[in-house]
Amino acid sequence: MASIAEQAKAAGLKSKVPFLVTPGSELIRATIERDGLQSTLEDVGATVLANACGPCIGQWKRDEKKGEDNAILTSFNRNFKARNDGNLKTMNFLASPEIVTAMAFSGDLNFNPVTDSIETPSGPFRFSPPSGDRLPPQGYTPGDLSYAPSPTPTPQPDTQIAISPSSARLEILEPFGTNFKGGKGELPELTCLMRVKGKCTTDHISAAGAWLKYKGHLSNISENTCESRREMVGMQVRGVRSDGSDDGCER
Repeated sequence: MASIAEQAKAAGLKSKVPFLVTPGSELIRATIERDGLQSTLEDVGATVLANACGPCIGQWKRDEKKGEDNAILTSFNRNFKARNDGNLKTMNFLASPEIVTAMAFSGDLNFNPVTDSIETPSGPFRFSPPSGDRLPPQGYTPGDLSYAPSPTPTPQPDTQIAISPSSARLEILEPFGTNFKGGKGELPELTCLMRVKGKCTTDHISAAGAWLKYKGHLSNISENTCESRREMVGMQVRGVRSDGSDDGCER
């Protein structure tokens, strides 16, 4: 990917479409910054995002093409509908980081970076096959470890956890009970709450995007699971009490 960006920079190219790069970790972010790869990407028009979940799980605040048919290329590993930008009409095609990078400088899905050229003021330009080091010659640098937990933290049982009772984002959890006391290795008979058919992925069960603000609130994010089921199969979802009985409430 860096090789493609370096070739584009040498040819005076800039990305013709939004070109977002997400480092996989703080270690990767700090290493590409140290080795000058981040500045090369930014010089050709890329936006290097924080090393956190972003366009992969629906947290891409994309203002263009809302509700319109459009296509994007991504090297993330999932391409469910609305996975990246919350737009069901976005067709998201998976490709390697090198192909995604090269395509950004064409802005045209018909472009073949292996055989096609891009016009520049000095004449047609064609990418050469990417090359470079598979691993950083200087090794990795850890970067900012401020949020990294220590390997063996000292317990602090007197620490008070203050969460507003009206908070919609956070909820205090009581310890869950266990069915495995006394050496038991099997769960007791369980009640099937819901059965689905057809394609069923993690995104259908509990979609990402805006719902992620509730990930610290078990009750609220669980409502997302029921809502996803209802929308997918067009059925009523009824609440079930912990003892398996119907609570009589349709959602």
